[in-house]
Amino acid sequence: MSASSKTMSFLSRLAIAIAVLSALALIGILVFYFQGIVIPPLLMLCARFGLPTAFILAAVVIFGNVARRRSN
Repeated sequence: MSASSKTMSFLSRLAIAIAVLSALALIGILVFYFQGIVIPPLLMLCARFGLPTAFILAAVVIFGNVARRRSN
């Protein structure tokens, strides 16, 4: 396994983990909101910036794989 493929594998797993955590944070915000509990700022921060970060990482992985396939 080459270094490039290990990096892309790590980035794709990181993107998936961030997306899952962000989705869970969004669900947590909804639960807190409907229970009338104050939403913790860290939870709000994770939900707000997690999904865009995951999509950017996923785009990097896709473009990296396309560039690697074109060079072969």
